[in-house]
Amino acid sequence: MNSKRIATVVTLVLLSAAGGYQLKAHAQQQYPPACNVVVPVEWGDYKGISAGAGIVFQDKNGTLRIISEIPCSADRSMVGTPRVTVEIHRK
Repeated sequence: MNSKRIATVVTLVLLSAAGGYQLKAHAQQQYPPACNVVVPVEWGDYKGISAGAGIVFQDKNGTLRIISEIPCSADRSMVGTPRVTVEIHRK
């Protein structure tokens, strides 16, 4: 009984090494972006996103800009700069 198990394991290992069973990774499908939005460099770095507030950017002075509505056209062309919903300045 024990020799049958060993023979089975050896056979499976040899078959997989010989190409009897191969795992293949499939390429991921690429989709075009739904929108192309340009954010001014002066707005600074992207800091995060919140479902309740929007997308947050912080400039070099610490000012936070929050965008809640992103302009988008049906043909995926650039529409313009997003409107800032909230701007928070540091004193």
